[in-house]
Amino acid sequence: MADNVQVVPVEEPAATATATDTTTTESEPEPKSTDKMESQSGKPRVGTLVTIVNILAAGVLPIFTFVLSLTLLGYAVWLLYMRSYDCEGILGLPRVQTLASIGLLAVFVVSNAALFLRRKFPMPALVVMVVVLLLMLFIGLAYAGVNEMQNRRFPATGSWFKLKVMDDVNWNNIKSCVYDKGACNEAFYGSPLDKPYNRRKLSPIKNGCCMPPETCNMDALNATFWYRRKDEGPPVETTVLYGGYGGRMRMSDCELWRNDWSILCYDCRSCKFGFVRSVRRKWWQLGIFLIVISILLLISHLLIFLATFWERFKG
Repeated sequence: MADNVQVVPVEEPAATATATDTTTTESEPEPKSTDKMESQSGKPRVGTLVTIVNILAAGVLPIFTFVLSLTLLGYAVWLLYMRSYDCEGILGLPRVQTLASIGLLAVFVVSNAALFLRRKFPMPALVVMVVVLLLMLFIGLAYAGVNEMQNRRFPATGSWFKLKVMDDVNWNNIKSCVYDKGACNEAFYGSPLDKPYNRRKLSPIKNGCCMPPETCNMDALNATFWYRRKDEGPPVETTVLYGGYGGRMRMSDCELWRNDWSILCYDCRSCKFGFVRSVRRKWWQLGIFLIVISILLLISHLLIFLATFWERFKG
């Protein structure tokens, strides 16, 4: 009976192989997870960029553009209620000032309409804003004196003012208005001894109309009486065409000066330019404002357009 017993050997290598396979299967997922992380590493960056663009397109840029457009509204109201210079009405400048205010209000409305319709009609809104802002920039350059605009009929530009004051009919009306407003009345209270100091403190129109130009080298006996120095000949500077464009006779500002209270230097070229400087400052400031605000709004609307198209493309 003992001889018929068969001993079955235990196969230990199989168990070892099974343990090895188990270890191998447990160690295989590690490189797979690393590959997934590497493949997905670019997705968060793209998502972050899209989120930033969405925030800019939906919130920051439109709010900035709206606040920027409020300056147009404020400046328009300021122009409407700003007191005009007393003699500007002769040249029709109050009407031009009203039209400028209406134009600023129109740009304000168009800018905010483009913001509201940017998602439905992005390209038409951009085209309209670019045309309007370029036109506003062109007008601002003309008012600021950067672009004098060869067309002198454009009101309130430097060339337009010079053309108006050199016309005899216009200047006679302006001169009468300046005289009636008492532009030189304060000269009675000034001291001739302080002439250089007072000349710098006076307004351009008082400096040009109420005393002879400094190039005349004249001395003051009192506030309104000036005489030429004996050791100097007749001045040749600051010559003007007396009588406008007729060219009848050339006279200098120094020769046009009279000690008569009703004449003084009202016919001088310095008086005309003093009047132009007095009324032109407001329009120069308007030109600088139009240049700055048109450039900022143009950049802002272009960025909104790009952000809107990026958002639509990624969506």
